[in-house]
Amino acid sequence: MPDRCRHPGPFLIQHYGRGTAAAFRIGRIHGLFCLGCCWALMLVGFAAGVANLWWMAALTALMVFEKTGRGGDRGVLPIGAGLILASALVLLVPGLPLLGPG
Repeated sequence: MPDRCRHPGPFLIQHYGRGTAAAFRIGRIHGLFCLGCCWALMLVGFAAGVANLWWMAALTALMVFEKTGRGGDRGVLPIGAGLILASALVLLVPGLPLLGPG
């Protein structure tokens, strides 16, 4: 299923149709798939954006790399482990300046 996000070409060809109604239908289908697949990332992006725009920009860059970058699928585990480690450090060391001022 993750290949649908990284390489949407076959999905788009399979559901292709001519006209405005078909364009809205394929957009709705693909949008709902992305929402179901990436809702947690969307929530993290929203929370990071509310807390700190620099963190949101960094997380967005990571997400774009994972989705479109060469070797993005191989970067998922190390990136995830690094983010879990960073969150554990924030919990264990309250004064750590990872989140910037505030």
